Amino acid sequence: MEIVPTTNPAQKKQAGLDELQFRKAELRQQIQQQKELISTSSQRLLSPASISSYILGSFQKSLNLVDGLLIGYKMVRSFRRLIRRFR
Repeated sequence: MEIVPTTNPAQKKQAGLDELQFRKAELRQQIQQQKELISTSSQRLLSPASISSYILGSFQKSLNLVDGLLIGYKMVRSFRRLIRRFR
């Protein structure tokens, strides 16, 4: 014969409340972690740029400018050649 433990509704309710309290604590911890992540991200985004990133950024901009000028010059030359052919 098997003995089946009996649980009354009060015990089930207490177990449910314990689970809810545990879940609530977990969620609060996750919210706190997300707040810290948002805080560090906003500080990193809003902080002034370092000198090295400024120098590298201006160098990259100048390279892009030179590249654009060269491409523009090549396009103008090819258009001139096309126009001369049709004359």
